Amino acid sequence: MGQQGVDHFASWERDRPGVPFLTDCAARLRALGREADAEAVKLLTEGSLAEAETWFRAAAEQEPEAESPSKFMLAGFLDRHGRDGDAEGWYRRAALATDGSYDVLPAAERLGDLLSARRAYEEAETWYCRAYYGDDPPGSVERRPLEERFRPIDFAYRQPGVAHKRAANLLAMGKVADADAFLAEAEDYQRRNPSRGLAEVVTTAVLTGALVPFLQTMVSKAGEDSYQAARAMIHRWATMLRRSPVPPPESPGEQTGMEGVVLRISAHVSNDALRQLADLDFTVIRQTMGDAVEVSWDESSQEWKITPVHR
Repeated sequence: MGQQGVDHFASWERDRPGVPFLTDCAARLRALGREADAEAVKLLTEGSLAEAETWFRAAAEQEPEAESPSKFMLAGFLDRHGRDGDAEGWYRRAALATDGSYDVLPAAERLGDLLSARRAYEEAETWYCRAYYGDDPPGSVERRPLEERFRPIDFAYRQPGVAHKRAANLLAMGKVADADAFLAEAEDYQRRNPSRGLAEVVTTAVLTGALVPFLQTMVSKAGEDSYQAARAMIHRWATMLRRSPVPPPESPGEQTGMEGVVLRISAHVSNDALRQLADLDFTVIRQTMGDAVEVSWDESSQEWKITPVHR
């Protein structure tokens, strides 16, 4: 397959643009002191996909249960071919490993992604917690952080992405307050432990579903503290929603009927606008204007503009 095969593998790499998947695996194995395996991976970049799978599967099946690198690489290989069912099983085995390697927490994160995608939100929450906090795997007698020497080298860098996924998963479970409280915790952690990258400045959020009445509840008690808290919440979700999609809630519960509402709101919104927002009755609005509406602040009229959305 030659160079064409290398290019095809390169297109799989999602998190590190320009780094071919198999080359990245080779680098990982060299870092683990497994030069012979790394050479095998390098040779596979010139082979067929079937040969690659054969090698990955053999390495994963021969790996001790307590270790994770080969399991994680096989899971990644299957994942990149859309074989979610097989990939999920190998991500699970990698995430349950006790070797404390780099791959354990990313495996837990990706397992959470696959579970959330098929609406297994409760189980996904467990694995996102492991990926974020470094907890022991489900079923452990006690839950404790991984020892410092076992932390992935890019743990702080990865945390924002995992935090956004966990918040989205909590929101899909209908746990809006829990999701917002967790984002506040994650935001505080990042403030105290800034990553090497540039800070992302986001000032406008597009809030939907249960987030709209949740924000209304926050500002229903007039007072500067509640307005400041609301603006902080808007900024948290503006940042999060730009990076992670939010799956639709499986059981909207008390927020039934809000899925058609889209609220465009700035993190610098005025107190008067927040007061007006708290007074909006979306049940009546949707009865008179249709199931889907967009709500945005009109600076010229100093009031909320409500527009029907035609699907």
